Amino acid sequence: MLALKNYAQENPTPAPPPPPINNQSPVAPKDFNSFKERLYVGGNVGAWFGSSTYINISPLVGCKVTKELSFGVTGTYNYFSQTYNGQKFVSTIYGGGVFGRYLVFENFFAQVGAERLSVLDYTSPVPNSRAWVDNILVGGGYRQKFSDNGSFVAAIFYNVNQTPLSPYPNPIIQIGFNIGL
Repeated sequence: MLALKNYAQENPTPAPPPPPINNQSPVAPKDFNSFKERLYVGGNVGAWFGSSTYINISPLVGCKVTKELSFGVTGTYNYFSQTYNGQKFVSTIYGGGVFGRYLVFENFFAQVGAERLSVLDYTSPVPNSRAWVDNILVGGGYRQKFSDNGSFVAAIFYNVNQTPLSPYPNPIIQIGFNIGL
């Protein structure tokens, strides 16, 4: 009995104090340390020369919201000239757009975008008149990193708003690059 009495009088180890009450929700770890780490630039550049001349410059600037999701703006300038039966035909296309890109797997992404381009309106009775054409591009692609901040990009898109004045036929294949800042 004496042993039990002594045991009953032992002080158990105190319970740890409860954590302080905090009305703030836990903070998710940051994907990026600065705004500059979120930005990337890139685009497409292409050309051919000869009896037909074609020059394409399509820069883009994107901003990562998360490591998987980004949004951005694009610009487009195309120059085309061709001589046919002694007459030279020249056309330019210019404009811009916006896009959203989601990295589905490590190197595969889905993308949707809208662009507005000024094109030569060959349906107009007024010579050299221009028209604005809206394109809605849906598709995806593959990126292959060549450094921590750079990657080559190959993508295929479908213009769901194809019109007779749309400057390119479906499907639209693009090959370019992205460089993080």
